[in-house]
Amino acid sequence: MALHTSSEILVKTKKLSSILWASLVCSVAFALCQPSYAADAKMGADRHIAKGLNCQTCHGSDMKNPQFPEEATCVQCHNKEALAEKTKDLPGANPHKAPHNGDCINCHLQHEPAEDYCAQCHKFNFKVK
Repeated sequence: MALHTSSEILVKTKKLSSILWASLVCSVAFALCQPSYAADAKMGADRHIAKGLNCQTCHGSDMKNPQFPEEATCVQCHNKEALAEKTKDLPGANPHKAPHNGDCINCHLQHEPAEDYCAQCHKFNFKVK
């Protein structure tokens, strides 16, 4: 005695095929409709390259074992006091003279879109470049 008739199996197979096909179409549509950060906004690393700097400037000379930049790396080129002066009139607080003294890379991510790290707790709405 058969558990399922051939017509029942055919109906279930068609239904499964339809579900898989719909999933594929939705996945492709979703992927195509997502914003491309690389196309919409330059990353920090892109701006550094545009100014003639190379990867070794921030990551060290051994690109097989690149170093993760720290604040000391950033301030070799970016004067912290000058940045604090430039942003002193922002409403709320000066992000470059913050009492928490966060590292530059908390906001200024170089290979991802920049983020307002302060917004995790505060509502200053900084536009981070």
